[in-house]
Amino acid sequence: MFRVCHVLASVGEKGGLEKNVIELANRQASLGHEVSAVADETMRPHFSKAVRFIAHPMRAGRLNPLNRAALLKRILSTRAQIVHAHANKAGALVRSIRKGLGRMKRVATVQNIKRSSRPFRDYHAVITASAQVRDSLGGIDATVIWNSIEPPPPGTKEAALATDPPFLGEGEPVFCTVGRLVPAKGMDLLLEAMAKVPGFKLWLVGEGSQRKELQAIIKRYELEERVWMAGHRDDAVGLMGCSDLFVVASRNEGGPYTLAEALHMKVPCISTRVGFAPEFLPDEALMETHSVDELERGLQLALDDPEGLRQHLQASFDLVAKEVTLNAMTHKVLRVYERITG
Repeated sequence: MFRVCHVLASVGEKGGLEKNVIELANRQASLGHEVSAVADETMRPHFSKAVRFIAHPMRAGRLNPLNRAALLKRILSTRAQIVHAHANKAGALVRSIRKGLGRMKRVATVQNIKRSSRPFRDYHAVITASAQVRDSLGGIDATVIWNSIEPPPPGTKEAALATDPPFLGEGEPVFCTVGRLVPAKGMDLLLEAMAKVPGFKLWLVGEGSQRKELQAIIKRYELEERVWMAGHRDDAVGLMGCSDLFVVASRNEGGPYTLAEALHMKVPCISTRVGFAPEFLPDEALMETHSVDELERGLQLALDDPEGLRQHLQASFDLVAKEVTLNAMTHKVLRVYERITG
């Protein structure tokens, strides 16, 4: 059994990165490992009672020497064998105090493509969420472990269907996209492509700072009768399962979790070449990033040959069902721990 201290620098939000850390820590603790988490107080409610939570104010600057000294003290108090830092800020903070950590082994997980690999140097092991991210680290040896989820439970689709979402049964296929309404997710590009491709309706699920901009695009292209801006939905995975196609239009992305969720629901998917999408999907289901023309091509493909697309994706459904589960991810991370503790 391992004594592990996870370090998470996020404040307040629970997106894909935070979900990955929290579920990994909780699952490790459920397997009997001694697990601690050093994170901002705002993250406490998300960790299970089996995880020892140690609050550290993560709004403080990473160059602040008092902040670094306090972080070191808190990590040392866990008496962990392994300190596991997640993403840029935590990676840089833990690297900056590495000399004070003594014999603790250091692991870093990297979610997104990086311009600089500096925060992740001098670690005993580096984990990346995709091969694309690994290749961006300038030769740092890294193990690819996909962000994973628990498969949606039976009844997930049926529960969402019971809320009577719009457009179903109206004769046109319903496509779905899910994510925060921020530029990185490419929802604006997707709407512009949609304006050029008639013949389907869209559920746009999520909330965020780009809402007004997206509403303006919908009005500009007269898409009001084709787009449902659903806002945040706790049943987003169920809605995916009710749709005919799931679309990832992101400009950049670590996972994306939503792609794994849709594939678990056996929903045909198309995606820009972000995160682990190129490892999950066949070439015909992939589109270049930052391109309305590419999104237009992908949408038209899905309309022209939906059954052909589904057949091409059968291997993707099988891969996700076997390898992209919380159990699979947890055991792969534990094998990294075994390797460095020898």
